[in-house]
Amino acid sequence: MSATMLQGIFQGVLQSVLVAWSEVWWIVLPLVTFFIFWDFWLVYLHIRFVKAISWKLLEVKIPKNVLKTPKAMEQIFAAAHAPYSYGILKFDKYWKGKEESWMAFELIARAGESHFYMRLPKEMRHNMEAAVYGQYPEAEIMEVDDYLDHFPEVLPNQEIDVSGFEEILRHENYLPIRTYLEFEDPTEERRLDTIAPIMEIMAKLRDDEQLWYQLVVRPTGEDFKKEGEKKINQIIGTESKNKSGGLFADFGLGVTLGEVVRAPFEHPGSAVKKKEEAAKTMRFLITPGEKDMTEAIEEKISKIAFEATPRFLYVTKQGSPDPGVIAAIHGFIRQFSTQNLNSLRPDGATTTASYSVRGMFKDTRIRWRKRAIYESYRHISPGEKKSVLNIEELASIYHFPSAAVSTTELEKIPSRRGSPPSGIPTIED
Repeated sequence: MSATMLQGIFQGVLQSVLVAWSEVWWIVLPLVTFFIFWDFWLVYLHIRFVKAISWKLLEVKIPKNVLKTPKAMEQIFAAAHAPYSYGILKFDKYWKGKEESWMAFELIARAGESHFYMRLPKEMRHNMEAAVYGQYPEAEIMEVDDYLDHFPEVLPNQEIDVSGFEEILRHENYLPIRTYLEFEDPTEERRLDTIAPIMEIMAKLRDDEQLWYQLVVRPTGEDFKKEGEKKINQIIGTESKNKSGGLFADFGLGVTLGEVVRAPFEHPGSAVKKKEEAAKTMRFLITPGEKDMTEAIEEKISKIAFEATPRFLYVTKQGSPDPGVIAAIHGFIRQFSTQNLNSLRPDGATTTASYSVRGMFKDTRIRWRKRAIYESYRHISPGEKKSVLNIEELASIYHFPSAAVSTTELEKIPSRRGSPPSGIPTIED
């Protein structure tokens, strides 16, 4: 084919495109412009909402000999669910920019000590303080200066290096991870504290190292519950009513079109009996593994839940990171894994490990990932991928340690501070 013929074909195609465009541009162009504007509008609303939040950083100190189990932390997370709106009105969402509030629980190791923090909007302060005091009456809660103010706005730089990752669920949100209940024992000496491994990691850090653990939580609704119920129905063989249409759909009368057609030819109770017998047969035929799965799903969806983002940052001097620290963090998270249900895994899009980045400009891309996860930590940003954990799961991966955690680096208050007796004599000037 000659160049002249190719040129003619190209000109013909171009002319056809221009003619088609001249006929539809007045429809396509406004639509494209609207969608572009809509994306910018949503970004603007989100930025405006975030900037309006007045964050407070509260440090929580607990007594040395506290005997509480993570069950107490469940109640604290339940209190954090209080601001949930159960559905924001569209006008408030898309005009006023209202969003569900979120907060962060943090565990920081620095200067030879470990500190527990709650980072929350000021409107939630009294609610969360009451929740902590309700479970730990002898605790101390105080507003403190933000430790992030001692670090640059952007990291890494020539002196300080950061590395880290976010954790997400490996499977569907309705499948649970292993929780603290599986680590408990009636005998106190044999009881295991799931927070102990990361406390031991922090106890062994060098003076020029810091480890930051941030758990960002935002209340969520019942979508994951509906997904779990659907999965249970699939396992045990009970079909949910199909209201989406179709030839044999349920029309809201409790029967399908197929049942109406067959009604004159069979006994009225035979169809119901067949369904009940089929359901009993399916329940009998499910395997022990499927039975365990349905019970685990039912247990998870029975409790309120959050969209959760566990995030880890390892801060050290340039050129002196210890690979064992990151490996130990993975070990801490892996204790909550199960082979038949669910587990937490690093989000490949956020991890700064060299093996997670392939292709050209590898060093530059790793540096940008480090900067991105540091900024996400500073801005208390929820993760892009939504992993739903209920309050039992959250209390398993983050709670105040019990007396079984004996590391000396944890800063605890030695005794309860109370007010003086009401009848004590006073000296007047």
